[in-house]
Amino acid sequence: MSISSETLTGYQRAEFKKAAKRRVFLFVLQLLIAVPAAASVVVTDDFWVYVLAIAGFLLLILWWIAFAIYQRARSAAQAARRAALLIGGLGGTLSPDATLAFRRAMTVTEGTAANHEKSDYYATSFPVGPSRLGEMIEESAFYSANLQRISSFVMLAVLLFFAIAFAIVAFAALPFIGHATTMTILRIFLAVLVFALSSDVLGACLSHRAAARDIEAVRNGLQLARRDGFRLTDVLLLLGEYNVAVETAPESVPYAYEVAEKGLNKLWAEYLKNIQQLSPKVPE
Repeated sequence: MSISSETLTGYQRAEFKKAAKRRVFLFVLQLLIAVPAAASVVVTDDFWVYVLAIAGFLLLILWWIAFAIYQRARSAAQAARRAALLIGGLGGTLSPDATLAFRRAMTVTEGTAANHEKSDYYATSFPVGPSRLGEMIEESAFYSANLQRISSFVMLAVLLFFAIAFAIVAFAALPFIGHATTMTILRIFLAVLVFALSSDVLGACLSHRAAARDIEAVRNGLQLARRDGFRLTDVLLLLGEYNVAVETAPESVPYAYEVAEKGLNKLWAEYLKNIQQLSPKVPE
């Protein structure tokens, strides 16, 4: 049984939602892994030090398993996104072998994917062909770039939260501070610093920002392709660049799309209306 473009969109949305939740779980696990390291600074009893070491090791194994699950969900989401763009834009169907391989790669059930189907997910009015594919990529790039920007601000806020929290603790301890207390605070700070680096909060913030910039460059290229009539070769080249940009970018933070959806939908509809008024009808 062939898979329709609406079904592919359902798989895409469901898999991305699952991957985003798995990313949050990984972040929480990384925080929990840092807790035994921070606690070992103030724990002096040998028994509890051993307990903390074992707990940290078990949490590390759990993180490794969770990371593998996250990677599989993310790969499935990207595969569904590529298929949804190509089939939704250029038409056609997957072969029986490709359909079987696709379903095996997915991590969500058919029912879950069906619940996430959205017929108007891509707001393009072009008929099947290069122009439709080009506008679908342009729309996807518009949303992806904005979600990456939002994610970069969220990760920066997380980093600032830890910095402010440490500053508050340090200032609160000033009246009672002594040499031993100072050393304890510094050790805790180093443990928190290890967490910030291991969870790559700063790296994620910079990666989100870089991804937004790369995706925006692809969208600018699609604007030029639109003026040239969305030639198939240009569209496919830009699709390749877009795939590289989004697949190397970190996952956008959970619920970013749900929170920003209404505003982004309004901006995209306004942009589409303006560009259609300024541009002549794109030939197929």
